[in-house]
Amino acid sequence: MHSRISFENKIRIFMILSACLMLTVLLAGSYMRTDHEKEIIDSLFFEYSLNGETIRFGLWEDAETGTYYLFLPSLFAEKREEFVLRYEDRKGSVKIDNVSYRDGDFFTEDGREEMHRLELLSPFGGTYGDKGFRVLVSEKVPALLFTVQAQEDLLRMEEFDHKKYIETGSLVMVDEGGNVVCRESLEKLKVRGNLTAALDKKPLTFSFRTPIGLCGMTPGIKWNLLANATDGSYLRNKLTLDLANESISAYEPEGEFVEVYLNGGYQGLYLLTQAVGIAENRVEIEPKESWFLEMELDFRLEEDTPYVVTDRGQIFAIHTDTGISEVEKDRICSRLNDIESALSAKDGISTLSGKELGELIDLESWAEAFLVQEISGDHDTGIASQFAYAPQKEDSLLYAGPVWDFDGTMGNVNTAMFKNPVALVASIEQTRPEGNANQNRWFAALYQNEQFRAVVEEKYKSVFRGNLEEILNVKIESYMEEIERCADLDAFRWHEKRLGWMFALPEDLVIPRACDYKDYTQLKSHVQMVKDFLTQKKDFLDKLWIEHKEFCIVEVRNDFPFLNQDYNQTIYYWVEKGKPLQGLPQFKDENGSLCAYVDRKTGEKISDGTILWEDCVLEGVTGQ
Repeated sequence: MHSRISFENKIRIFMILSACLMLTVLLAGSYMRTDHEKEIIDSLFFEYSLNGETIRFGLWEDAETGTYYLFLPSLFAEKREEFVLRYEDRKGSVKIDNVSYRDGDFFTEDGREEMHRLELLSPFGGTYGDKGFRVLVSEKVPALLFTVQAQEDLLRMEEFDHKKYIETGSLVMVDEGGNVVCRESLEKLKVRGNLTAALDKKPLTFSFRTPIGLCGMTPGIKWNLLANATDGSYLRNKLTLDLANESISAYEPEGEFVEVYLNGGYQGLYLLTQAVGIAENRVEIEPKESWFLEMELDFRLEEDTPYVVTDRGQIFAIHTDTGISEVEKDRICSRLNDIESALSAKDGISTLSGKELGELIDLESWAEAFLVQEISGDHDTGIASQFAYAPQKEDSLLYAGPVWDFDGTMGNVNTAMFKNPVALVASIEQTRPEGNANQNRWFAALYQNEQFRAVVEEKYKSVFRGNLEEILNVKIESYMEEIERCADLDAFRWHEKRLGWMFALPEDLVIPRACDYKDYTQLKSHVQMVKDFLTQKKDFLDKLWIEHKEFCIVEVRNDFPFLNQDYNQTIYYWVEKGKPLQGLPQFKDENGSLCAYVDRKTGEKISDGTILWEDCVLEGVTGQ
């Protein structure tokens, strides 16, 4: 009996070991197939000769379906073209639609977007991979093709400090007609941005050795590529830069849509912009004789960037290539404190110098900056990305500088008050929670100055209003038509993760089950969100500054513990006097009960439909 059990146990152990061995072999084979498949794919490129320049494109695998895609720029739209296949054939061989291709063979693409069969074979005929393969071609937008040596190092973002990693490399730019319009070596190529630098779709900045013009924009050395990763419409930066350029006579950065390829890999749809800085065709001031400043957030200050903090807590970074002494920083701070003294004075006169506000700052440029912030509904108004400069260190006005950074605008915002277009948000000082160092001090104080308000109203009536109408009536539709195809491909390239990058989503957004690459974009919903915001903003500003309607300002405090109080949850409403309040939030507490609002002064319950005759502060309450 004992020997029989032992024999059965031996058989059982043998079978278990055999199964484990078979599983190990299968897993090893699968790993080898995957590993070798990747080796061949990484070396596989589709080459094309264009005006004496060889350009190449690699494959991207959709991890959800296992299908490979070849993204091609607009120059190949509606064309039948031949590509040379390049890969390391010592590692294996390639078949497309049962046809074998050696390194150097020609592959013809007819542009019909048909699904091909791609087989990756071992040197002995075994199969490393057998998957679908499809070619997708862009339309109407030029492409920037970058070649660098260490792509992984360039794009790796384990921490923000890695933005300091700098590559060199080269750039070939081709327009949608197939012309090589730029062929240059690069002095620098690196990841740029702050929050957006941590996303998978990286914003980039690059520099030439000498000034070069791109996409019809004036020549410059340094250029930025905005990824618009947080903007589902892709239009917010472009529209705001257009508004500034059409409305302001001083320099403002321009931007044009492009697609970006890095070492043959498709990165998506970007906005190519001029970089803001002191240079010819940019901010043309003498660096040694001037000050160039930027409002900055306290947590974004870098060790190698000098800055000053005014007596009222406003942070200004100092942009300089030559360094700056403590004495010079004190001079800058004294000038800014003098301005702030005039800003906070009821009569607009500084108690430090005795000068009026108009003798300290250029009211026109600051009014223009105010209008750009207000119309766009920028959630960083007055706390970041606001440039300023003094052309002369002694006795010159402080000018508002070029506008910048508008992906968090037009309803796509992280702070509740900026979602409401029917409110003059640029006039509100506390846009962050109480105790936060980053507040909208300057623009809020400026709007209290009667002389400044008059300049703002006149600028809106005579300049900005007409340009805003042009955006609403013409440009939005025109740009959407221009980028629609590229937006489809960009959205597919980055999949649903894009939705997690955005600050806010359209209320009517429907996310269909993705069956095809075109199902990922939802471009029209995002663009409609932009159009709705700007339409309501224009209607409100028309009533305020042209029709001179009287408004009641309603401050709605939402200090509920179930809301994220790391962001200021207060919302402001401008309600025409004698008209009903509409659009109060419909929050529910932890028990599912609807929250209510009461007038802090009278204790009266206020709800949608209440007729208002005066300013009021409403406080959210639970258990009503």
